[in-house]
Amino acid sequence: MNWHNLFKKKTPALRPQILKDNVLYVPAQGTYLPLDQVSDPAFASKSMGDGFAIMPEGKILYAPVSGEVAGTFPTGHALTLKSENGLEILIHVGIDTVELNGRGFEPIAQQGQQITAGDPLLRFDLAAIRKAGYDPTIMVIVMNPRDVHLTPLAEGSVQALDEAMQF
Repeated sequence: MNWHNLFKKKTPALRPQILKDNVLYVPAQGTYLPLDQVSDPAFASKSMGDGFAIMPEGKILYAPVSGEVAGTFPTGHALTLKSENGLEILIHVGIDTVELNGRGFEPIAQQGQQITAGDPLLRFDLAAIRKAGYDPTIMVIVMNPRDVHLTPLAEGSVQALDEAMQF
């Protein structure tokens, strides 16, 4: 299968059994990591906000909350969300992956789009990211954490749409 055909398929949404409005969901299958364990000091220091990370095993990034896609990056490696209850969230796929200039990323969601937790946001090529020498860790950052108290709910191996944090 070539790169172009890999992304031609429509990606179905996932849904948690009970959609909770005070939960951040896991955006991709993988291993849950506390934010302070990522290798990028800007994220690990929580200077951009609090949250969590996922060492991904899949190819799809799903919405961790319901709300709106507030912004997208031209390189496809990151996006911002505004949840229905006011959380401002940055999702960043990989460390320094902006340097890939979009290679290995295909946005699915568009800026301004209304989303429900579990909607697909972007596809990423995990093998290509690693082959290029980049760490594929996904960071989910609440950029206005002073407005809420975040409590971790996950650890270890996780599936997309498992509960990650309560707020």
